Amino acid sequence: MINDTFVKTIIDKARVARLATVDSECKPHLIPVVFVFDNYSYFIPIDEKTKRSRPEKLKRAKNIQQNSNVTLLIDDYNENWRKLYFIMIQGKAYIIGGKKLEQNELLLLEKAHKLLSDKYLQYQKIGIGEYVIMIIPQKVITWKNE
Repeated sequence: MINDTFVKTIIDKARVARLATVDSECKPHLIPVVFVFDNYSYFIPIDEKTKRSRPEKLKRAKNIQQNSNVTLLIDDYNENWRKLYFIMIQGKAYIIGGKKLEQNELLLLEKAHKLLSDKYLQYQKIGIGEYVIMIIPQKVITWKNE
């Protein structure tokens, strides 16, 4: 749970973050993502934008299935370097979705879809998809240039 008002404000207003995963050969994989935070977990959709692979075959999903350790980075660059900051969330990631969902997974997926569609109006035209990545934070590192 995030208690710091500054950090919570940044997380709520941020439109994009970077998700880092690691494959079975320990090679890092970094991609920009949209996300939401419900005060306990982060949710990243595997949405219906054009992709080369089925959602469960995407590099990020395969990496998480092999190694659930991930990092989510939220930052903002500003030409005024006194306004620079970042929030780095290290945690465990899980893929939620698919055909056979338990009740708790279905509730999490529904919650994630609602939060994502509230934050990103684009999801009124593009489907959120049947899978989301859920990150449970284990360590949060914050920095701002003061």
